[in-house]
Amino acid sequence: MKKYLTIILATLFTMSVFTGCARRSSSPEQSNVSTTNSPITTSEPGEMPDNSFSKEEYQKLLALQLDGYEDMTVSDYRNHIAKLTDTAEYRDLLERFWKSQILYGVKDTDGTASFLFYVLPLAGDEWETQNFSEEVRTSNTADNTRLEYSFSLTILDADTLTIREYNATRLNVIKGMQDILGDKTVEELQNTNSILADIQSDTDNLIKQLETEKMEISIEYAYFPAPIQGIDKENSQSQEGSEQETREYSNGTEEDYRSLLTLKTPDYQNTPIKDFNTSLLAWANENRERMERIDEDTKFNDFSVTLTAEELSFVKLTVFLSGMENGKAIQSSYAETELNPYYGEYLPEKITSGSLDVARCSLYYQFSYRISETETVTVGERDRQIENMINAVQTFWGDMDVESALKMSESDIVKKLEEIAAIYTTDHITITINKEQIHFERMDERAYRN
Repeated sequence: MKKYLTIILATLFTMSVFTGCARRSSSPEQSNVSTTNSPITTSEPGEMPDNSFSKEEYQKLLALQLDGYEDMTVSDYRNHIAKLTDTAEYRDLLERFWKSQILYGVKDTDGTASFLFYVLPLAGDEWETQNFSEEVRTSNTADNTRLEYSFSLTILDADTLTIREYNATRLNVIKGMQDILGDKTVEELQNTNSILADIQSDTDNLIKQLETEKMEISIEYAYFPAPIQGIDKENSQSQEGSEQETREYSNGTEEDYRSLLTLKTPDYQNTPIKDFNTSLLAWANENRERMERIDEDTKFNDFSVTLTAEELSFVKLTVFLSGMENGKAIQSSYAETELNPYYGEYLPEKITSGSLDVARCSLYYQFSYRISETETVTVGERDRQIENMINAVQTFWGDMDVESALKMSESDIVKKLEEIAAIYTTDHITITINKEQIHFERMDERAYRN
């Protein structure tokens, strides 16, 4: 299964906006991965990175790294861990470990933290399918080209799949995705149609290579080419309709993002939206200057802090949507009428150029959504439905060539978007296309040639 993810482009008022984009550097765990004998990590356990835990508590965590556990089947390992941790004290300790932002931040470089976040979840309640998010960048275009992707591993046969096989597959997916962009030239990276075909082919081959009867692999991705000089800048200015702006606040700091990411608890996706939004609003009220700095990092795509792909997704999607919902709730209280949150995006311009003529199409779309039961609908459920909606629109537009787009009218576009919205509307999440906010433009200079 594969679909295009999205990049959040809309900029809203301060109380509503938390989107972002940051670079993730390659960690030791992600390099030189073998397909036959991948270790769980490349680093050995050392001192506890988070000194809020005692030495005795740290030893309890290390005790779960059983002798020979890498060669145990997933079922055997689950049984052993269930016996060892079958006390309220142990369960509470593990909960504290999983909530440690310090440990989470070093999960790709510290052996013990890596074990905690990548292996131990296999002994938890939701163990059958695990999801991971990563990002690949290339140095060919000064780090402006990137491939964002997420993948899931679903265990089909826990009685025969070993921990070593599971982790080797996880690492080899990462290694395989890192190799996709390879040493491609700037011209190749900017040829979107060609590079997308290559990515799809390489991803399909990677899944075929690594998937077995014991485990299923799903990969989703989004490709963001470097701007073409002289074109994207013009498009950006015409689409956003704003003059060149400058920052009013300094860049967000490590402390700013560390503070925001305290809301990213291990179980935040299972939290009711009402509870999460309340926590986010409280954080924003108590951290206004942090909020302003992070907001401008997002607005200008100007980050001085490195975020992991999972943190980036949290900021770009989860916090963005909840921030919008809080903002609209505040506005609704003053307007004395319900104002629904919305998402809007300029999609990549379609252009066919030659020496004497050019044809182009552009699309801005917007949809609003309403959640009827914020006390029961979870953050994860909302994020999935809204992201799926955005992905589906991206795919619809991305799969259509210029010639096909030129034959469509704005009403055709609206009708298609309404069909997509109907697919991703649920009993508790209603997605509505704002017809007045659909702007479809097309131009074919070839019609004026003599």
